[in-house]
This record gives sequence, structure tokens and C-alpha cells, in this order.
Amino acid sequence: MYVPYDKIAQIAALFLPAKYREKLRDFGVNLKVFFNVKYINKNKKGVLKHIRKKAKHQKLNVAFYVYDETKWKCQSLYDLLEKDEHFIPYIFVTKNAAPKENFNFQKPDELKKVFDFFKAQNMRVEYAYDFENDRHIPFEQMQPKPDIIIYQHPWYVETSQGPVVCSKFALTYYVPYFVATSVSHIEYYLRFHQYVQTHYVLDALIKDYYAFNMTNNGVNLKAVGHPMLDYFYLNRDKHFEDKKFVIYAPHWSVDKDNNLCWGTFLSNGRFMLDYAQKHPEINWVFKPHPCLKNYLIRHKYMKKQDAENYWNEWNKVGQVCETGNYLDMFMESKAMITDCGSFETEYFYTGKPLIYLKSPDATPFNPSVQRIVDNYYNVCGITELENALDEVVIKGNDYLKEKRLSLLKTAGYQNNYAANNILTDIKNTLEIE
Repeated sequence: MYVPYDKIAQIAALFLPAKYREKLRDFGVNLKVFFNVKYINKNKKGVLKHIRKKAKHQKLNVAFYVYDETKWKCQSLYDLLEKDEHFIPYIFVTKNAAPKENFNFQKPDELKKVFDFFKAQNMRVEYAYDFENDRHIPFEQMQPKPDIIIYQHPWYVETSQGPVVCSKFALTYYVPYFVATSVSHIEYYLRFHQYVQTHYVLDALIKDYYAFNMTNNGVNLKAVGHPMLDYFYLNRDKHFEDKKFVIYAPHWSVDKDNNLCWGTFLSNGRFMLDYAQKHPEINWVFKPHPCLKNYLIRHKYMKKQDAENYWNEWNKVGQVCETGNYLDMFMESKAMITDCGSFETEYFYTGKPLIYLKSPDATPFNPSVQRIVDNYYNVCGITELENALDEVVIKGNDYLKEKRLSLLKTAGYQNNYAANNILTDIKNTLEIE
């Protein structure tokens, strides 16, 4: 029988003195997590036995949980599964469970764009949302029913599609849609992180840092690389055009109402547009985080029309890129200006210069990313930003280039095939030769 310990504790806390309420709420949440993990571990042995047996005589269904195509980062893994005789990969397009007041809230009709993105690439894609009845379809009722589920999002996962319920019939894996960046607990110690069988991370530095800060000692962490970065491995011999794009990519976390506080758009967004307008000789690209516009509007930093006008102004001076396929553009670029965490690692593979917009309130980077950022042009405030733009972008004086390329070479970043590492791990678990 399911017992909502967290909700019981929340109600009980209302009858206690204020100083004890938070402790009781935390106790309720921890109790819920404890019993959920116990339930998952109880299911694991039987499910693993069943799937191993099935794998001997038929293909296994692998479902990728997706609700935002701009955050799709597992193409290399999907492609590898497609080629393997033991698996059939699917994209399950669903709606996230964010409440209406949250900036992540999705309307059901937004899912068509997600579905069409994958359909256009001739990938197997199914809706996991019932539009007629406005409800999520439990993964246990999906056709095909998944044997393996690969999540990319740890937030707003509806219960019947989440790893606790799905542990009854499937093995669950987590490949973050972002390259792990910060030291914030939201990247490694949410309830979700404890519920999946395996959480794949970029490298040993991140794995060790996470494990040290987790009460379960990171028993489900594995360092394999990131499928997003397989692009650089698979295209290492490809010739790219030199389009000299200069990319401005602002993050959404523009205030202290979040766990990251990376965003600097409120202080430099207008300046960056003005600078671009003064330099039409540059091939500008505006690449905002998918959540930025909605966050600015919902938190009343910009009116909707003002935000639309701002986006349109960028379209006049260059182009606006809001798709998930942008790595070709990275390789064809000249430089990037950003405060987005994942881009610090992703762009590093290009070998090009990056101007990092540092917020005074920013959550620190994890050790793996910090050693990369130390080789970028770190700026605080408009004056430093303008000086860096003039020097690096306009004059082309990339004086940190050799230092940056040395780290890129010695760290072996470009010689890792994460999708293959993940597939090998899954096969080992299933005892598939």
C-alpha cells in the first residue's frame, strides 16, 4: 500500500511550533524516499531476471522519455541501439508535469512540435500523452511496453511514467539533457537520482565529487562521457565551413529564485544587442536557453511584447537559433559569449574562444568544468565584457588559445564514445554478448 509520508508530514507540521516544521517536512520526504528505494530494490531482481530471459529470444524495447526536443541529447545512443540486433529504440513524447504557475509549464498542444521533430528524422516516436482525456499514459500501458527506459529530465516527471512506478517492469537509466556543470545538489541528489538504476555522468572527477556528497555514496553513478559530446568523436574528420558565427547564448537563471544564478541577461542583454547592431560585419547568432523568454515574462522582467521585440531585433541583426541541433554551428563559429553551464563544456571541444559572463551570485562549477572555465575569458560587468569583445571578437586576439588547446589534447576529451560505453554497460547488466 502506498503511503504519502511527505504529505502526511506537511499536514502534521502545521500543528507544530514553527521551528520544528521544516524538520518534520524533511523527515517525511526522507521517509518517502527510503521506502521508495526499498520498493525499487525489491523489484529489481525479478525485473532483471525477466528482461535477461526475454533478451535471449527477442528484441528489447528501449524508451527515451522526452518532452522537449530542444533538449534532446541522446541521438548517438539512439542510433547505436537502432543498429544493435538486441534492441528497438523508441521516443516516448509526453507532457511534463510542471504546474501552471511554473515557467516550465507545457500546454498539451506543444507536444506536436516535439513529435514532429523526431518524425521528420524517421525515428520511432509515440505519444505517451492522451490528448482526448488530457492525461499522461502510464508507461506500463504503452504499446510497446518498455523494457528499458532512458530519462533525460529529472524534473516534473509524472508519477506513472517515473522510475519508482516503472521499476515494476523496466530497468531505468538517466542521461542528463545537460552536461553536468555545477556543485548544486539539483544535479546529483534529487529524489529522482536515487530512484534510477544507473545515472551516467561525464567523467571520474564529477563522479567522485557527486559520490562524496551523496548519502548512498553514489552507488548508481557511472562515468561514461556524454552522448551529446559524441558528435565531436564521430565528426572528428569532418570538414566544416568557416562561417565565423559569433554566438551570444544567455542562460535563464537571471535571479536568486533558483539554484544556479548563472544568468546575467538582466545586466548585459541590452548591451549585447546594441553591440551587435554596432558591428553588422559580424555574423551574429542569438542562442538563448529555451526557458529564458518564458522565465523573463512570467517573473515580470519583461512584458511579452517587449520580449518578442527583443527576439525580433536579433533576427534583424543576425539569426535566432532555438533548436536542439546546433553543434555544426558551434564548429563553424568564431567565438561564443555565454553564461550557460553546459555550453562551457560543449563549446570547449571546438577549440574556439569563449567569453564567460560571470554572475557574482553564480553557483560554483564542479571540478571538471572549472578547469575548462579557467582557460576561457572570464568577465564581470559591462566594461570587462566590452573589452573582451573588442579584443577577442573584433581584433581576433585569442591569447589563451594555446593553453586551451593543450588541455583539450592532454585530457583526451575528443577520444570518448559515450553511447558505446552506455550500450556496453547495459549489455553487461543484461549479460548480452
